Amino acid sequence: MAVKSVDDDRWPTDADLLAGLRAGDTAAFTALVDALHAPLVRLARVYVTPALAEDAVQDTWVNVIRGLHQFEGRSSLRTWVYRIMLNRVRTLANREGRLIPFATAGPEVDSRPSVDPDHLDGSEHGAHYWPEAPPRWDLLPEQHLMSREVLDVVAKALATLPASQREVVVMRDIEGWTSAETCASLGISGVNQRVLLHRGRAAIRTALEVYLA
Repeated sequence: MAVKSVDDDRWPTDADLLAGLRAGDTAAFTALVDALHAPLVRLARVYVTPALAEDAVQDTWVNVIRGLHQFEGRSSLRTWVYRIMLNRVRTLANREGRLIPFATAGPEVDSRPSVDPDHLDGSEHGAHYWPEAPPRWDLLPEQHLMSREVLDVVAKALATLPASQREVVVMRDIEGWTSAETCASLGISGVNQRVLLHRGRAAIRTALEVYLA
């Protein structure tokens, strides 16, 4: 099987890659690793140190090869690979006592409001609204928004999120996954995914508001 580059319009389908992988085609395996290795490492770092993240992803590739005969195509190949990695990295994190289960990451644990009540008016009437529109960041110079300082603020805010929120934000806003793909890979409901994403984004926005103010 001739595997094209990622930029090629003829980038192989899951069926093409799977056929190549099962046939022992080195080019197919290289294409898959080139496409997914870096994003897998970024997500693994949500749970463990960079060194352990690399180890977890290396183990993932070994398990992908070993488990190809078990892949039934009920999900995308990418989703299946991510599930293997997440199972591995969660096991490592659990051994380190760093794992925060999804079951403990919902509103019953994190009861803080997504928006600081001090920013809102009308609470005495049972309603909440913005006294004035939030600042428009799209009017700020792009160089400012993309500066090293701003990116550092985002990275630090991301690092403080609960692991469940952080991995959803990473998958949706950094890796560009859809809601359906994220839910399938993480094994969570659409409602849970939306709550985690909203809370994670709100925390990062709060950190940016403080900095940009």
